Formats: sequence, C-alpha cells, structure tokens
Amino acid sequence: MPTSVPLRELILRLWGEPGPGAPVLATLDGLPSGYRPVESYAVVPSPANAKFLVPIAGNAAAAATLTCYNRLRSGQVRATRRVLGAGFRTGLAQRLLRHRLTVGIRSDIPAEQAADHLLGEHLRRVLDAPELVFGLGVRPIDPNSKPTLQVFSGDGAPLGYAKIGWSPATKELATTEAEAVHAVATGLAARAGEASGPRPHVPALLHHGPWRDLVITVTAPLPARVTGHGDPGSPPEPAFTLAIAESSGSGWERLTGTAFWRRLRDEAAAMDDEPDLAEALNAVLDALTDRFAELKLRIGRWHGDWVPWNIGHHGGDLHVWDWEHSALGAPVGLDLLHWRFQVELVLHGAPLDTAVAAVERAARDELAAYGVAAEARDLMARLYLLEMFTRTYRLKRGGGGWNPALFPAMLDVLARWRS
Repeated sequence: MPTSVPLRELILRLWGEPGPGAPVLATLDGLPSGYRPVESYAVVPSPANAKFLVPIAGNAAAAATLTCYNRLRSGQVRATRRVLGAGFRTGLAQRLLRHRLTVGIRSDIPAEQAADHLLGEHLRRVLDAPELVFGLGVRPIDPNSKPTLQVFSGDGAPLGYAKIGWSPATKELATTEAEAVHAVATGLAARAGEASGPRPHVPALLHHGPWRDLVITVTAPLPARVTGHGDPGSPPEPAFTLAIAESSGSGWERLTGTAFWRRLRDEAAAMDDEPDLAEALNAVLDALTDRFAELKLRIGRWHGDWVPWNIGHHGGDLHVWDWEHSALGAPVGLDLLHWRFQVELVLHGAPLDTAVAAVERAARDELAAYGVAAEARDLMARLYLLEMFTRTYRLKRGGGGWNPALFPAMLDVLARWRS
C-alpha cells in the first residue's frame, strides 16, 4: 500500500523500527501472528496523503482529536475539521474511512511490561490516565521538528499536549520547554502579590523525562474554547512580556558581560563549517563591541518565539505556549522584535530585507514601551537579528538544512552592517 514519507517517518519515531521479532509493530496491512493489537488509528484521508491519525477508541475521543481547540485555527481548516469531527462522532467516518494503522505488541510480552515498549502505555502510566488516547497531525519530520500528540481521556476531555524529542536538537527543545514552563509559572506565582497588571497564563508541566531513546514533555491542556490572536499587527501589550522577563528576575548588565552576548560570540567562533558566515558574524560583533561594549541593558527571560500562533485568549486572559526557545539572560524587548520579524517573514511571506526593516522600525518606534533607552534601540535590532541568524545556523547544523527564507540572504544583511 503506498505510504507517504511523513507517515513512515512518524511511525518510526513513535513505534520504532518494524521487523521480525520487534516488540512493537505498527502496520497498515494487519498484524501477523505473534502480536496482539493494542491501538488503532484511522489514517485520514489515506496513507499516501496522510494528514491525521485519529484514534479508533470511542466516537467522542476520535471527534475531540479533530475539533478541540478549533477556535485557534483558520476558517477553512476549522470547517474541514468540524465536518470530519462530526463524522467520527456519529461513527460514519469510521465506516467510510477504511485505512487503518494498527499497533500491536508481541504476544509474549506481559501486560505489566507494555509501558516499557508502547508510548501510549507509558503516557497512561505517567499521567495516571488508564483511558488515555492521542491523535496527531502527520507533518514532514526533520531533525528540528517534533511529533506533538494531543492527549485526551476516553470521553474526549483534553488532558494535555505531549511533545516528543527524538533527535539531539528536538530533545534539547523538549527539555527547554519543560524547564521554561515550570520556571515561568513558578516565578509568576511567586510574584503575584508584588506587581499589578496583566500576566500570561502558562500551561502546567505534567511530565518530563526520558523514555527509551526519546525525551517526552507533557503540558496541561489549554481552555477548550481558547481563541486565536485575531490581529497579527497588534501584539499583546508590553506588560505580558515584561512579566515573563521578570519571572526569573531581571537586572542591568554591560553588553559584553551578558550570557546572551557570550553565546553569540561562542557560536560564531565555532562555525568551522561555514567560514564566510563566521567571518561576517565576527566582524559585526567586533563592530558592536567597539560601539556598545559599556552600554548597559536590562536582562531577563524571553519567551523566544513570541508570535500570534503561540498565544490565545480565553475569558480575558492571555494563554501562552511553545516555550522551547525560551532562555534566561536575554535583553528585554527581543520578544517584540521577534513578533514583528516573524509576522513579516512567515505570515506575510515577505523577503528577508522587508522583515529586517520591520525589526529596525519596531526597535526605533516601539521599544520605549519596554524600557529600552534610545541609545540602545539600534543595538537591540542588531542583537535580535544576530540571534535569528545563529538560530538558523543551529537548525542547519542539526541536520534540517538552511531555511531558504534566511540563507543566503542574511549574508547580504551582515555585509551591509559591516560597510
């Protein structure tokens, strides 16, 4: 049966390499003798063009994997999922969509050892949820993307999100997410009585740890009726990112004494495989040292991926997720610049020069509201873009290849800064 590469890769990540005697086997063709079935998924719409794996474990749970959090999605996607969800809720889709992925475990493995081999059983154990099911989208997998499971109870109630780190890069991202949500939630709670004003809601950390050769991070569910951020041109008010910056404490440091600056320097020095990029980055860093070495910046935590698709609204509160790029020791105000950059580059599909101009404009016109002094705003734009350029290199080094929206055009940007 023809099967898409993303589906084959997903099966490999979640259920392991198929083969004679494998403890777990996920197959589209029916289980051979010697295996007992434990999970079944509808492959929607087909193995050759798979978009979703929907659990066949009760109509309510199947429908929920498609329709929960639908208010976060675009109109067309929302409508498609609503129709599919209705089909699974009534049982019609189960009859019409006949492609099945069946997961089985070797019959000689005792039930009490199933959690050592089956991801679903492991999640049921660590989350203490015997009727847990999960559904997920099928997307291309590279060394920098993680399978993300929507986890539900048997009656369709959301239990959380499970992110699966499987490569060195994604294991690091899953670990960063776990550390960040715990630290930010703890910090915000501890400071609740110290300052007034709005604060973001951070999903609770439900589980983090290794399993087999994976790293798994599970965070609490969002409110079921959370809605997306409707106006990408208007980021949330500065108080939200300032609260994040303060969540682990903040202070003022000289530019060249910050951990953020030292990391940029270290990464540029280590780019042995990209000598042209290393030379350009080091030249820009040298020039910034000459101009700003003694300038003091306010330093705190940043979210690291502050964009419209990582926030939502419910009951007047702001909910924030996807903390895998969060870090301490960042100049306060970078999150606002990231928002402007990503809206241009990703949402609008603008060329890099347009996105760079948006960052420079935002640094000049908007960073005052974040407490950034006038003399530091040009520096902030450069620091943010240098962070993006080195992040892009990190992803390339991890095996994902260059992001064509940034490379090689970023070499031209660096060349302009040197002249």
